[in-house]
Amino acid sequence: MLSETQAAADVDWNDLVANGVQAALIRLSHGVTQDLAAAAHIANAKKVDVHVHGYHEYEGVDDEVPFSLNNGVELGLAQGAYMFLVGAPIDAALGFANNWLSAGWKIGTSDVQDDYYQWITGADEPSVYDLWQFDDTHAVDSSGQLLLDPIDPNPPIDSTTPTAPKAGAYVGYGNDTSGMLGGTSIGYSTDGINFYAVITPFGIIFRDGDVERMSNLLINKLKLQSPNGTVFNLAVSDDGVLSAVKEGDGG
Repeated sequence: MLSETQAAADVDWNDLVANGVQAALIRLSHGVTQDLAAAAHIANAKKVDVHVHGYHEYEGVDDEVPFSLNNGVELGLAQGAYMFLVGAPIDAALGFANNWLSAGWKIGTSDVQDDYYQWITGADEPSVYDLWQFDDTHAVDSSGQLLLDPIDPNPPIDSTTPTAPKAGAYVGYGNDTSGMLGGTSIGYSTDGINFYAVITPFGIIFRDGDVERMSNLLINKLKLQSPNGTVFNLAVSDDGVLSAVKEGDGG
């Protein structure tokens, strides 16, 4: 386990590898602040082919969830790597987890929670754990999951424009193949190979063709309602002048 507490220059990675270290858990952020040594620790770990996983230390401040996501992406935490949440109340974990899943990371916590990979700290071996940290910098990974090469949870990227339906087309569940993250979604395949997610855990995905169809439906149907309930239709002249016409007045 590494953070800015350990200066990057003081970590002997070759010695760690020689002594059996195969993975590093590096603090990427705390609150809305990037760990000062995160980038250097990550770069040095990769030089000796040590698996890199990250953790965020919870502080309960505004914008902490999106910051932790964007910061991890910026630092290059690989899809399929673990991202741990440390020191957060149980009811806060879901917000972090949902956002981190969109980056393709697996989720871990510093508490006993069956839904996530469990990182437990203590001098005595706990009865339930996935990762047991027994001193300031060392831990045992009981499942070996942190020692595996991160697997991209999304299939290879293809075109974002679905082809015309042909034999094998279907509607159902799958993982998007056009680069969208988020895991299993409801969507469709036009060829039985490529899958286009529509309804995902993070909302509905609209593609260019969908937007064009909606745009055609919305032309000349845009309306605004005043505070007193009066409805106005929006119109534009050939000269580009936008006007609002009271509904029912014509013109």
